This record gives sequence, structure tokens and C-alpha cells, in this order.
Amino acid sequence: MNLRNLNRNAPVIWFITRAWVIMCGFQLLPYPQADSLFSDVRLYDWWASNMVDGHFPINDPMWQYPPLAALVFFIAFCISANMVGFVSLALAVDAGMYLALRRVARKSPNPRSSAELIWAAAPMAIGPILLGRFDVFPTCAAVCAVLAMRTPMKSGVYLALGTLLKAWPILGLIGVPRRLHARVGAAYAIALGCGLGLLHMWWPGSLGFLVGQRDRGLQIESVGALPYMWKNAGPGHVHVKFRYGAIEVMSQHTALISVVLTSVGVLTIGLLIVWRMQGRLESIPLPDVFLLVVLLSMVTSRVLSPQYNIWVLGLLATCAFLPAPEFPIIAALLFASSFLGQLLYPWLYVSFQTGDVFATLVQTFRVITLIAATAILWRSVHRRSLPRRSSV
Repeated sequence: MNLRNLNRNAPVIWFITRAWVIMCGFQLLPYPQADSLFSDVRLYDWWASNMVDGHFPINDPMWQYPPLAALVFFIAFCISANMVGFVSLALAVDAGMYLALRRVARKSPNPRSSAELIWAAAPMAIGPILLGRFDVFPTCAAVCAVLAMRTPMKSGVYLALGTLLKAWPILGLIGVPRRLHARVGAAYAIALGCGLGLLHMWWPGSLGFLVGQRDRGLQIESVGALPYMWKNAGPGHVHVKFRYGAIEVMSQHTALISVVLTSVGVLTIGLLIVWRMQGRLESIPLPDVFLLVVLLSMVTSRVLSPQYNIWVLGLLATCAFLPAPEFPIIAALLFASSFLGQLLYPWLYVSFQTGDVFATLVQTFRVITLIAATAILWRSVHRRSLPRRSSV
């Protein structure tokens, strides 16, 4: 089946994959370790049930979200408890994002764009966790910001909403062309300020999650933790501990590795900011820059959770409207990395913690494909950012 036929059947693919996600998540279809798929949704419902009584997760180390997330959990719980409300709301947001991609794809000058197909097929790589985590909400906001860039004020509002949901969409500002910076930035700042003010009135102390982010250690799935996990799979032993909603490595030099990773992330993303200020990124589509910044932040992060692949494939779909020459290989690598992430969690997660060699190999190839995609996209952006020599 060629790409045109697959695109034509994208709505059917979306429906089948989402039905599969829901049925696996609610354990109506067999799936390894299925009880872990919607485990976080139970936590969301528990937080929301306390919010109904006026009790917010102020000192809860599991709370790692900006304040707008609390309102989403609250609304979902009011729709229906026992996970149904959250999954229904997440499905509605997912459907809205798909329809937005489909609408733009219908108007795209590129008839071979695979944007809607990428998102329709995303669960086959990401797994049922697509609707079992909160990340589809900020991803929808980020994707809508990209799609609305012709209306800069609207794009800035979407980026602000994404930031209020889960911080990382702020990175989209680096992808905004210089000619649009003032309008997008103004809309972003006003929407963010108003949103924070209103949310603070509802929940004083709602920015306390920043302390938890500061104190987080090296999660076992992060790029920096891979040598420790190989040591654990060999003759050595590495102690791990559950902290701040993740399992972290407790060993020597993890603080140093975290600092090195963060420094590399700051330097590489900082360089992109310099290129943007110099005007070197003006000819590069916003989605390419946005995806690259997000990939750099993931590779150099102390945390690399499987739900982050939701961000990646959402932004990858927007890159398909004006694909770079390297797009097919980048897409293949990111789909492979996402699928390996699905194998690792929840299928092999316990084995990975206990030093199983196969599980560690899966994580190794997951990291390699992610780094390779990041490096290829970096090279692509760098090549296109170089000044072109004029022919005489």
C-alpha cells in the first residue's frame, strides 16, 4: 500500500489504534503488564478527588506539573471518576489534534505529506500509554501553536497554554522566525501572566513543582544512566530508588553526570538561540527547529520517560508538511526509538531495573536511535543554516 492510500485511510487507522489503546488500557484486550498502562491516571484521579475538597498536592513529591495540569485533572474527575473521565478527555484532545493536522494536510501544497498518518499511527509505536499519561495535552497545544503560526498572536497563546500544562512547549519560542518574535512573544507573555495569575487565585503555591524539578536525580532511563545500567546488568550492582515519580540511580558521580548533561543541553540549545538571533534559522521551518530543541532537551535530560515520545511524534507530524531531505530516516529512527520505549515500559521495566541483559539492550538501542535522530536533524539544520555562496 503506497503513501497516498495510507493517507486516505488515516481516519480508519486513527479509529482502530485508539480503540486498541482504550481496550488495552482498560484490560479488555491482552497486553503485557497492562495494569501499569493507566496507573498514572489513578494518581490523577486521586489528586483531583482531593482538589474537590480543597486540598492541593502542595508537598506531594509526585507532583511534577505546572498549575494548569491540576485544572485538567479536576475537570476530568468531574466528568467521571475511575479513570473514565481523564481517558475520555485525553481522547477528545487527541481527536482534536488529529483533526487539526488533517485540516492543514488537506490544504497543504505537498500532496504527499504524511502528517496526519504519523499521528494516526503513533500508538503503534508509543503504545497504549498515549492516553494513559498527561502528555497528549501539552503536545496538542504545541502542535496547534505550530499550525497557527500564520496567526502569530494565536500561536503565542497556544505556546503559553502548553507551558502552563507542562513547561517544555516554551522551547517552541526558539523556532519562531525573528519577524514574528514581537507578536508571538507578546501574546505568549500576556497569556502566561494572566494564566498564572488566575491559577494562583485558585491554587496559591501552585509553582511549588519547580522545587521538585530542581532536586531530581538521574533517572534509570536517561542517557546518562545507561553506563550504570550496564554495570547493573554485568557483575556489578547499582542501587536505585523511587523519587519524584521516577526510579533514579543512587551511585557515585551521578550528580556530576547530571551537571554535564545539563551543561551540554544549555550549550547546544543556547547555540540555536544565537543562530536565531543572527538570522541563520530564518529559512528553516519552525517545526524542524522546535523538534530539534525538544530532542536536545530529552537527550541531555536527567529524565527520559516513555511518554516523552508523545511530544516527539506530535512535533514530527508537523515536520511532515515541509519535510527536509533527511526526514524519512529521522522519522524511522524516532518511530523505532518510540517502539523500543514501549517494549521497555511496561513490558521489560522490572527486568531492566534488576539488570536483565535483554532489557538493557532494548534501552541501549532506544537511546542510540534517539541520539542518531537528534544528530541527523542537528546536521540538517546546521547545513541549511549556513550562508549560501552567491554564484558569479
